[in-house]
Amino acid sequence: MINRSTLIAVRGSFERIMPVISLAALALIVGMALFQSVNAWLTGDEVKNIVPVFEAPIAQAGKALGKALTDWMPAWIVPTPFGPLDVKYTASYTIYEWFKLPIILFLTTYGMALLRLRISTGWIERTIGRNDMLGAVGGTLMGMVTPVCSCTVTNLYAGLVAGGASQRASSAFLFASPALNEFAIIFMFVIVGPTGALLYVLAGFVASIATAYFAPLLGLDPARFVHRHMTGHTSCECVRESILIRAHHEAWVLFKRLFYVVLFSGLLAGILVNFNLTLVEYLKQAGAVWWGPIAATLLGLPLDINAASTGPILVALHQIVPIGTLIAAMMATTVSSIPEWAMLDRLLGRINAIRVVLWYAAYVILLGLLLNWIFVS
Repeated sequence: MINRSTLIAVRGSFERIMPVISLAALALIVGMALFQSVNAWLTGDEVKNIVPVFEAPIAQAGKALGKALTDWMPAWIVPTPFGPLDVKYTASYTIYEWFKLPIILFLTTYGMALLRLRISTGWIERTIGRNDMLGAVGGTLMGMVTPVCSCTVTNLYAGLVAGGASQRASSAFLFASPALNEFAIIFMFVIVGPTGALLYVLAGFVASIATAYFAPLLGLDPARFVHRHMTGHTSCECVRESILIRAHHEAWVLFKRLFYVVLFSGLLAGILVNFNLTLVEYLKQAGAVWWGPIAATLLGLPLDINAASTGPILVALHQIVPIGTLIAAMMATTVSSIPEWAMLDRLLGRINAIRVVLWYAAYVILLGLLLNWIFVS
């Protein structure tokens, strides 16, 4: 039988080697994203492919895994009141989300903890650690260059807060990352020209700063959840360990607290992805009615659709549906979703999660109505 001392030695070796493996995985993913970005730039690829998307390597691996594990399944379509549900596709997409979201949560938290411990709190305090206008602008700019969907951004958001980002900087990032995505900017540029694209960017930038300053009213304070679980760890014996081990411990503590919520949100995303075309069909029926942006927002908010997926479809609809209604549909499905609500509920509490979603809805509706008034009236 294995004695207690042997188990302790094995555990100690495991705890020393896992931080190194995690760091190598983080460096590999960042390196792959940068390589793809540089390669796209050198080959003259589209602008949207030049922007480095650090979740891309994880997402690609997750999609391949989902496909490989579900190829054996027979086609099975289940009718529902909201549209057909493809069981095989749901399983594949859920596996993809279950692979992607936990990795993003853990590696983001680990990377931010390493920055805080290695580079020192001074660097963070001078940038995203500032709880003033500069911090809000920094969070907004970070969000602009990290274009992700709503179910992914909450995992990054938790990691930023764990790493020392201020309330205003993290709140601005939470809004800007899905809202100021490059696909919507390109869509606006193609359909209504540079004026429309600039208006979209300015509106999103102002709304991100507003989110930063409305953060206390919206209850955007996940530090209460994050730090409550981190404090107990930082006071233990592991503070005498190396920076890699300490950062890994911190990331693991938060990861365990959010793991089941992440899995639940991934399952919801897998189910909701079946109903993406329901929104498209409704937009066709709504046409040019003035309340189109309101309906598109209310219908799109629960769905989890990446802007890259909706872009080509919305371009095809722009002849029969006003630009503001299309942008409201794209924004609503990108800035919010039921999977995101599950994470926000865990991080912020039920009432605050509802406040955040209502703020998203108000912004998207107003933006859609404004764009229709400017470009359609």
